[in-house]
Amino acid sequence: MSSVVLDGLDNRTSSDTVKNFCQNFGRILNCYIKSNQCIVTFAEQHHAEEFVRTSPHRIDSYGLINATWKTNLNRTNSHFSRSTSNTTDNCRLTIRGTAEQLEEKSLLKYFSQYGHIRMCLPNSSQGYATITFDDRTSCDRILKESRHFLNGRSLIVESFTSAKSTSDELESSKRMKYSDPNESTLSVLTNQFEHEKEQLISEQVRLQNQYEQCMQLYEYEKTQLNDYLTKQRTEFTQQIVHYQYLLKQSLDEITTKDRQIEQLKQENKDIDDLLRQTVHDNEQQQIHSKKREETHNQMKRKYEDLYKSYMKLKDNCMTQRDKDSIVINNPVISSTSILNKPKSTIDDVRKKL
Repeated sequence: MSSVVLDGLDNRTSSDTVKNFCQNFGRILNCYIKSNQCIVTFAEQHHAEEFVRTSPHRIDSYGLINATWKTNLNRTNSHFSRSTSNTTDNCRLTIRGTAEQLEEKSLLKYFSQYGHIRMCLPNSSQGYATITFDDRTSCDRILKESRHFLNGRSLIVESFTSAKSTSDELESSKRMKYSDPNESTLSVLTNQFEHEKEQLISEQVRLQNQYEQCMQLYEYEKTQLNDYLTKQRTEFTQQIVHYQYLLKQSLDEITTKDRQIEQLKQENKDIDDLLRQTVHDNEQQQIHSKKREETHNQMKRKYEDLYKSYMKLKDNCMTQRDKDSIVINNPVISSTSILNKPKSTIDDVRKKL
């Protein structure tokens, strides 16, 4: 049975949410939340170790949560914590270099090829950083290599020396033997406070570096966006000029077509006028032709009547001539018959004419 402490929980996070998340690592015996801190008790110790090793965890959507061991005040648990810290120290290395080399991102990228990194605590102000691996094998592989290079410069890699921590532990054990338990509790809490302080400082440095990287990325993307907008603006201006030129050409063509249409309309109007004039002239000609035809018919009828009268007159004359020849041949005819002879119809003909 092992207990783990989760610090920095949001007020909206419930114990059921934490318990359901922690059950993914093993069986949970108890889950208790007080303020923004939660104490989770695992049934198996290796499940708790796995949970602490893979921290921080995103239990909900309110942020990352760090998991640490619960500090007990009895000597048995303090001895267990000291043994755990000694095991951790065996898997820890001290890296010395420049401030640029001691950035957390650069260290994780370089040393992750040797094994899984449990913790990376850069301290660029003092010129060193500590890296904790899951096992001792990764540390041995790194120490076997003679030289390490990062960002074009060499790194100094050493085993983590815990002489100061050993002396502190001896002093604390002496104080525990010859003093009351409250002083040992105070020392444990002080050590935990110092450790948390180092973690906060490293987290602050990491966040500062992340902020600088985000600002650099923002400036780069801003420059790229400005270049893109400038290019798009230039292309848009060129397209506008081209479209204006095409529009002007279209307007000129439309104006020319309008003029041609007006000319064609005028020509059509002239042709219509000419056609109407021609039709009018034809109608007048037809009228004159009809009049001439009627006059001709009238003259024809008059000549026919005249001819008939002439032929009748001629017949009469021929008849009269025959009669005169008979009278001459027969002188016995009386003069009365000559006197009773009808007059010539010349006057009748003249009247008809």
